Amino acid sequence: MNLLTDNIRKIYYKYLLASMGSAVVTSIYSIVDTIAVGQSQGPDGTAAMAVITPVWSLTVFFGLLSGIGGAVLMSKEKGSDNEHEGNNFFSVALIAMLGLTAILWVLFTFFKRNLFFLFGANEEIMPLVLEYANWIVAFFPVFLLSPFISAFIRNDDAPNLAMTAVIVGAVFNMFGDWFLVFPMNMGMAGAALATVLGNAIQLVILCSHFLSKSCKLKFVKPRNFSGNVIKIFLTGSSSGLLELANAILISLFNYKIMKYAGSATLAVFGVICTCASLFQALFCGVGQAAQPIISTNYGAGQNDRIHKTFRMSVATVVIIGIIFALLGFLAPNILVKLFMDATPEVLEIAPSVIRIYFSSFLLMGINVLSMYYFQSIMQTRISLAISLLRGIAISGLLINVLPAFLGITGIWWTMPITEVVIAIMAIFFMKRHKISVH
Repeated sequence: MNLLTDNIRKIYYKYLLASMGSAVVTSIYSIVDTIAVGQSQGPDGTAAMAVITPVWSLTVFFGLLSGIGGAVLMSKEKGSDNEHEGNNFFSVALIAMLGLTAILWVLFTFFKRNLFFLFGANEEIMPLVLEYANWIVAFFPVFLLSPFISAFIRNDDAPNLAMTAVIVGAVFNMFGDWFLVFPMNMGMAGAALATVLGNAIQLVILCSHFLSKSCKLKFVKPRNFSGNVIKIFLTGSSSGLLELANAILISLFNYKIMKYAGSATLAVFGVICTCASLFQALFCGVGQAAQPIISTNYGAGQNDRIHKTFRMSVATVVIIGIIFALLGFLAPNILVKLFMDATPEVLEIAPSVIRIYFSSFLLMGINVLSMYYFQSIMQTRISLAISLLRGIAISGLLINVLPAFLGITGIWWTMPITEVVIAIMAIFFMKRHKISVH
């Protein structure tokens, strides 16, 4: 498959199927874990999973920081027929990722209680949090290296292997959640162990690409290491910061919810977190499908193919955004009952909360896609600005200001208002770069 000459629609849908499939199956880890924990431990278990959610965002952040950043630069160089420089970016990114993995593993091993208090836990749910988290921390490198390697093999023309890896891992995780949580009665620890084993299997399958004859990724002696690390981190920072901001924002939500409400409301937010992680992963999947096509054609100066890919991507995120919003509007309590053995208090709280929050998904796709687009055409500053404003600056400001005037309701309006502001900004920059969203 040639990204520069083959039919652009066929290429896009091939990459879209693989990346969306990977996004869905990757998200199944947290979805199935939350369901298993919620059904076995009730609302307290779901509340504990809300506290654990920032950990997943952090692992994906560091994986994408090096993975997407290095893969975009590698694709650009290979699109410009500079194979060796492309492999240099792969080699530099790999060394940087291994260093980050070692640092984070030590940090979480020795300071996990402090970190989970920072993520919104209290003494009541901390035992449940640690019962799950101890397994995750013990095998932390598995969760950091999977998104990194997946980004590179997708850009090395192996998107189907990336999808296969997450499907096999997720199927094992689903079986493991049922078997370890219920027949084996291992509770939170069983759900965590199933996730560890599923991700380990996924990582092994991803690494098999390096033994394939079709693998063009070669480790070379790194050149200009420090300068290229900076380039990689800057390029990957916008999509990576999407996940880092998600970790910070979820922690703020957890803290504010415990301040203005309590664990029952935090349990509802645990359901929202799980759904939002899936939906954002799907929007990122659209961006990741478009990214290798756009960045490769950008390196070759094929502007018409860039425009066609972008228009198809916009149509995709608009359609799925409408579907996600309708799901929350029409069936809020069905979602809650799916994820936990809900109490009457939880079912009373959930409908208004979910309907407000789910309206944010109408525009989230445009905003996420814009970050990947600007990243792919080397407009790193714009991509980074959108990511920071959406994930930290505007949303962080609103979640601290709105509750002072609207109480707990102000928390739920934070993301819908943020998405509107960022969408206006994203469309403005798209028009400046002569890209139509119509």
